[in-house]
Amino acid sequence: MSALTPDLYAYFNGHWTFARTMFGADDILIGAADGVAEFVPAENSSSLHYKESGQLRLSADQRVVAFSRRFHYDIAGNMVRVAFADGIQAGQAYQSYRYDPTQRALLPMQTHLCIMDRYDGSYRLIDADHFDLYTRIEGPHKDYLLHTRFTRCAG
Repeated sequence: MSALTPDLYAYFNGHWTFARTMFGADDILIGAADGVAEFVPAENSSSLHYKESGQLRLSADQRVVAFSRRFHYDIAGNMVRVAFADGIQAGQAYQSYRYDPTQRALLPMQTHLCIMDRYDGSYRLIDADHFDLYTRIEGPHKDYLLHTRFTRCAG
């Protein structure tokens, strides 16, 4: 692995907490969520299984909704390929990223299309215990920006 690329497998591996905000058009807060996430080794030494669960508080009516989601991360050098690991899309590719050492970020190599809505994400690696995930969702049915701050659990 290049000296410019961190060991992405080691970086993500472990338990995290997260706080997420969801903004709609004109930067209107739609909701906020918090929860726990974990990246655990898969059978294949270059892959991690990701699972998150938490609670979303919707701004409009203050309703609280529990959620969970799973993904599969295949990591090879400076590349990360993410696939869905639950629901009807299980096994399907979601997005691929390449690490950019100048920005200390995983940047998307392609856009994920869900019908006519586009999903673009980027991971900003802040330090050993924090990273941000920004996801922009645009299209005829959606217009959101999600910002998720992950913090590594102590221990």
